[in-house]
Amino acid sequence: MKRRGFSFSIKQHNTLTGISLVEVVVAMGIATVLMGISMTTMHTVLRAERETSKAAWLGASFHRFSRLIRSDIHAATSLDFQNGTPQSSPELTIQKAGNEVVKYRIEGHQIIRVVSRQDQRVHRDTFHLPEGSHAHFFQQARLNQAGISIDQPDALSILGQNAADERENERPYLHELSIISTIGHDYRLSELLKKQPEKETN
Repeated sequence: MKRRGFSFSIKQHNTLTGISLVEVVVAMGIATVLMGISMTTMHTVLRAERETSKAAWLGASFHRFSRLIRSDIHAATSLDFQNGTPQSSPELTIQKAGNEVVKYRIEGHQIIRVVSRQDQRVHRDTFHLPEGSHAHFFQQARLNQAGISIDQPDALSILGQNAADERENERPYLHELSIISTIGHDYRLSELLKKQPEKETN
């Protein structure tokens, strides 16, 4: 008699398919690219926020400086330009009534204002200018005016900041703005005097 052979086959159902190494590498590459884009975007947003805050801070500082220097020049009894000429000087001393002296001094990208009364310092302010700018005080004697001129280097000079020192000293400046006021005359005070009614005399 012949024996019949039996064969058994075992089938597994619902088994998970494996992940190939290529798929893992592709997934890691996509994740790396997305992470790089996210970091770049975050860095750009933070830098824009810093630049906006810096611009607002510089704007507020410059607005206060322009208001003070106009008021000081309007109330001046005499001006003295030290370490320079009336056409271009880094320092300006304003003598006001009541033995009050206001000194302006340009140091790098800062403008320092010191107020003294009776030879005693009573107040000190520091105002900031944009980096790369150049400023100087001046007087227009014919017009009886004085003020400050602020210049800023052009874009080509900014790109060439790492050039030789002699080239940096010769880089041209583009004129930005000037603050000019009449010496010893306060227009606000004159307007108030005009508005005052005349007193009747008997």
